[in-house]
Amino acid sequence: MPQPEFHDDDFSNPEAPENERHLRPDHPHVRDLSYERSRGRQAMDLWKGSLIATVTEPWDAYPDLSQIPEGAVPGPSLTLFVKERSRGAGYVADFVYKAADLPVTVHGVLVNQGAGLGVIELELWRPDWGYWDDFGDFVGPADNDASTAVALPITGDVLRRIPLGQIVAQAQAELASQSWKSEGVTTIGLRSAESRQPGELAPASVRALEIAGTLAQPAKRGRPPLEEALLHELAHAYLREAGNGPGLHRRLADLFERPEPTIKDWIKAARERGYLSPAIPGRRAAGPGPLLSHRTEGGSPPPPPLA
Repeated sequence: MPQPEFHDDDFSNPEAPENERHLRPDHPHVRDLSYERSRGRQAMDLWKGSLIATVTEPWDAYPDLSQIPEGAVPGPSLTLFVKERSRGAGYVADFVYKAADLPVTVHGVLVNQGAGLGVIELELWRPDWGYWDDFGDFVGPADNDASTAVALPITGDVLRRIPLGQIVAQAQAELASQSWKSEGVTTIGLRSAESRQPGELAPASVRALEIAGTLAQPAKRGRPPLEEALLHELAHAYLREAGNGPGLHRRLADLFERPEPTIKDWIKAARERGYLSPAIPGRRAAGPGPLLSHRTEGGSPPPPPLA
């Protein structure tokens, strides 16, 4: 593979000698040290500049660790890493999932770009696996003599046992709860782990947690509520078109550029909210409701045309 070409604006210190230049921290080729080190280093990099939330642990089923029965199988673990430096538009968090019945560790990136919380990147790691870097070189285990052959390949069965839907749902529930506002968070520093209350968090940490919590909110289901102005306009159009014979719904559908079932739902809502009256016996069309300022009966002026 050809080497990528870099220019002065790619470096944070372009004046330095060529072998001492460093790519900008926000450069697209930099994601911590993930693309230049082994998978073990990539896993360690997740802890840097991150706020960590443990969603599930292997022994959650046994609150009293001294009472774990012999031969018990550990459950899955799911850990979220909210990076203080966002990975891109809509970034929410990284996650790492492990399970006893999976021969791989699952790493993914959660985002919300307007269509709800989802996975935009997914990687499967094994400690003894290597990878091809951007320069076409194979980066393998620390032992140069170690075999890079894969003993157990990733099969369809392995992929089916990765519960991505459950992972996304659990991550969403954890992030959307914003429990950190009352319970604080645990941060990993150079010395040790520290528990910090909300008032002790750095502004960058608070901003990252607030953004993640907002983007992880469940998407609203169903149709958006109908605005009063729309129903008012629909009622006027309905009363104007009602006297033009059959095809009322079709004409309104063409006028509002919506399918006929939607128009029927709008008419029903206009009746329920008082813009149109219930259908009068002996007449198919409804009359004006109490919320309309004009009336079409008794010689009153017709409704105004649509704008």
